[in-house]
Amino acid sequence: MSSIACVFPGQGSQHPKMLQTDLVDESFVIEKIEIVSEILSYDVHSILEDESKLNITSFTQPLLVLSSAILSEAYKNLSLPGPIVIAGHSLGEYSALMFAESITFEDAIKITHLRGKLMQSSEEGKMMAILGLDSKIIDEVCSKINESNEKAYVASANYNSMKQTVIAGNIEGIKIASNLLSGIGAKRCIELNVSIASHTRLMADAADEFNESLQKIVFSIPRYPIIQNHTGKIETDLSSIKQNLLNQLTEPVLWTKTMEKISNSASCLIEIGPKNILCGLSRSYDLQSVFYISDKNFKDKVQNI
Repeated sequence: MSSIACVFPGQGSQHPKMLQTDLVDESFVIEKIEIVSEILSYDVHSILEDESKLNITSFTQPLLVLSSAILSEAYKNLSLPGPIVIAGHSLGEYSALMFAESITFEDAIKITHLRGKLMQSSEEGKMMAILGLDSKIIDEVCSKINESNEKAYVASANYNSMKQTVIAGNIEGIKIASNLLSGIGAKRCIELNVSIASHTRLMADAADEFNESLQKIVFSIPRYPIIQNHTGKIETDLSSIKQNLLNQLTEPVLWTKTMEKISNSASCLIEIGPKNILCGLSRSYDLQSVFYISDKNFKDKVQNI
């Protein structure tokens, strides 16, 4: 039998049909949608029908958690083995904790709605995926930009894979970094469709305000070991789990470190979310099989794991 790691995606995986699945009873989906609509004071269906609304961070984040909750139910309905380890990318860490019964569905929706609102109201910024350049080189370039230009700020935000690092910063910092990195060998510099600089010091004010609400939420010991973004390590202490969630707002996502740990302990990776972005990031790691639960053929593909 395969040893399974379950991973949960963050922003960028959302799409208008992401709550549709034939692996879960419709009554379960309707119930969850009603709960989320009440918490958001906004009809979930109307958000999904308007992609511009869906891409508003304060809506995107709780709706992605909703999608992962529905697909987590699908995982359980298929009677698959429990994972030996779990992880979530950025926002996905909340979905992972919910899957592990460390945080309730309602609390996960409430706290990610607040997280999205606070991030949305932060200083304007940009994020950019840098492909084909070593992360150490990218870090050195960012440091030089910050040291030499008072108006510019840029830093690595997501160490996604050996071939992809996402940088974030203010508009001036990203502009300079894009020009410099393109000139020293980056294969592509792709600007992401966001107007904030997640996982950098530009989130410091949001983190301060967020912490007060985060501390009020009751967490339980996760049912499955969880690797956290901030450290790339498994954490079991509840106060440390909370602190890592907070640090994650202003510090980079260590996904390469997370994937190294996953590939050393699991033979199979299953992405529980509306797309297969994390499956794509797992290609350079030694895993026997990789699946995503939103695949229309998922049920057939995982019969023998």
